[in-house]
Amino acid sequence: MMVMKRKVGKVAESESDPRPYCLCWSQKEPVEWQELNGCSCGEEIDMMEWRWQSSTLNLISQVVISEDQKQVTFHPFYSSGTAAVRGDAPMQINCHYYWEVKMLSETYGTDIMVGVGTNKVNVPESQYRFTSLLGQDMESYGLSYKGSVRHNGTEMKESSGFCRGSIIGVRLDMWEGTLEFYINRQPQGIAFYNLRRHGSLYPMLCSTAAQSSLRLIYASSWRASLLVDAAKILATTVRNDSKLRLPPGLWHTLKSHFWLTLPTEGCVSEENENEPAVKQKMKKVPTVPLTPGMRRRHWLILPKPTFMMHQTVS
Repeated sequence: MMVMKRKVGKVAESESDPRPYCLCWSQKEPVEWQELNGCSCGEEIDMMEWRWQSSTLNLISQVVISEDQKQVTFHPFYSSGTAAVRGDAPMQINCHYYWEVKMLSETYGTDIMVGVGTNKVNVPESQYRFTSLLGQDMESYGLSYKGSVRHNGTEMKESSGFCRGSIIGVRLDMWEGTLEFYINRQPQGIAFYNLRRHGSLYPMLCSTAAQSSLRLIYASSWRASLLVDAAKILATTVRNDSKLRLPPGLWHTLKSHFWLTLPTEGCVSEENENEPAVKQKMKKVPTVPLTPGMRRRHWLILPKPTFMMHQTVS
């Protein structure tokens, strides 16, 4: 039995349209799917702990995966249903995961989705049906390009969605069992709870749109530990007008793994605090400025009211 619970209050739907991450996507001319690698904005950090599984869940004609297993193109010729792909490594209990994909093509059609699912997701059944695959049953969770989140056949509006040039982030906390989506590195609020009941989950993409492409640009993980708890506290104490001096080892760890959570411009290595070049390099990550509210929401165990809250009980 599953109970889906929603927070009391009216859903505040965003009136803004989905936007790309940067200005590289201002031109509207059509581009062949083989030539969608012109923009590298937001890809400054080279961290790739997993990639897309080369032996896809669909027929080979429905999914094309690049040689480096980062870029996925669905229905390269024409679409006759729903195609999906998953990561080549499971997301395990007691670990934190964060990954990002960039939408390289125009969004249209029944659905293009980013999310997670178990190894029980029934993809062959949807190969010749146009459907929102992720979230149609209890085995998967997904964010649609239209802005809704889905699980167990229930759909609710969560954000303005994403478009060509958007960066979609997924933060899966398998310690607390929560799932949160990011659009252009802006948190959308925790959408799902109690994901630990699955044991393990896989990153997943699905699409019904012909010649739709997405690229994995970042994938990292870290095990739940005292370091993570310390990062939560640091995220709430560092302000825009303060500088946090850290030992070189801790500074490097936070810069490498918690760059979306902590304001790197507020963290200074004791070893390099007088070197302007180092400070300039630190300020390049991330590209989008982080606000105090973003830092707080990223690490809240019990979040403030968001557009949507799901709680699943097995």
